[in-house]
Amino acid sequence: MTRAIETGHAGPIIGRSDGHGEAAVAAISSIAYGFMGSQALFAALELGLFTELAEGPARADELAGKLGAHPQPFRALLAACTALHLIEQTGDHYRNTPAADRFLVRHARGYMGHYYLQQIAGTLYSELPIARTVVRGQSQATTYAHFLDDPARTEAFIRGQHAGSSGPASLLAKSLDLSPFTRLLDLGGGSGSFAIEAVRRYPSLGAVVVDHPGVIAVAEKIVAEAHLQHRIEFATGNVVADTWPAGADLILLSYVVSSYQPETLRNLLARAHAYLPPSGGLIIHDFALHGDRPGPRNSALWLFANLAISATTHPYTVTEMVQMMAECGFVEIESRPHIPDITFVFVARRR
Repeated sequence: MTRAIETGHAGPIIGRSDGHGEAAVAAISSIAYGFMGSQALFAALELGLFTELAEGPARADELAGKLGAHPQPFRALLAACTALHLIEQTGDHYRNTPAADRFLVRHARGYMGHYYLQQIAGTLYSELPIARTVVRGQSQATTYAHFLDDPARTEAFIRGQHAGSSGPASLLAKSLDLSPFTRLLDLGGGSGSFAIEAVRRYPSLGAVVVDHPGVIAVAEKIVAEAHLQHRIEFATGNVVADTWPAGADLILLSYVVSSYQPETLRNLLARAHAYLPPSGGLIIHDFALHGDRPGPRNSALWLFANLAISATTHPYTVTEMVQMMAECGFVEIESRPHIPDITFVFVARRR
């Protein structure tokens, strides 16, 4: 078997000459080079490239002038964004792809740029190497509370989280019938985005958000900005260790359960069951894996990345989650995908 070597500025790429090895190394390289694509996306968002292209196709020199970019390096960014299928080129003009128009233009309803820049680029990206040390057993101190011990980082992270969660929260409120319930207990509620969308859709529903003090300080601002402070209350505390506010008949755990090992999660679910009144409801929204096939891809990646925030992150399958809820006494358990390729929703009630 012969070996072919292709050299370039980044060094040699070695594969088998029959083509199979070359395809394999290309696939592996696309994973290894993934951070380059994300940085290109972040750079384009910071410049406002997609927002400018929402006005119509433009040449590279026109775009550079309007965005205040250096003309020559800017061409490399355009090439990267074109290769990533974020923009398209026809002749000497560039335009947004439909996906970029929908999610990367600042005034678009589905704009995700703030989330990508604030939570992913601004906070989580630099923390990811910690996940590698956790896997090697060299760092066991990473916890959600420790990660958010800096007020400035906390505000950036939670506001970024809010930008990314508002759409999924709205979808959750629309897709579930919450009319039988009067008070939502949002445990580990973060920015309050899910509580905000729930009380907006159901006028008779109130909510209380429980989270760490630094998070609550930011969530109070966000809820006040939504003019819902008269509908949503707050309580500081540790979801696992501290007493929960009384009087709720619906519990939400969003992006919470995957941060806990099975014994802790089983105790948390049993506690939720004991807390709820008869016919009380439980909603879980989180990353989870298929039990019978790989992925979902982005859910699996998030579960790895979450090790940088919580060293006790556990990759539960959908089947494991449903089984654990049943073991803790919940009935009428249903599960379904929520954010495509990323999260699932589990709903159940106490008998």
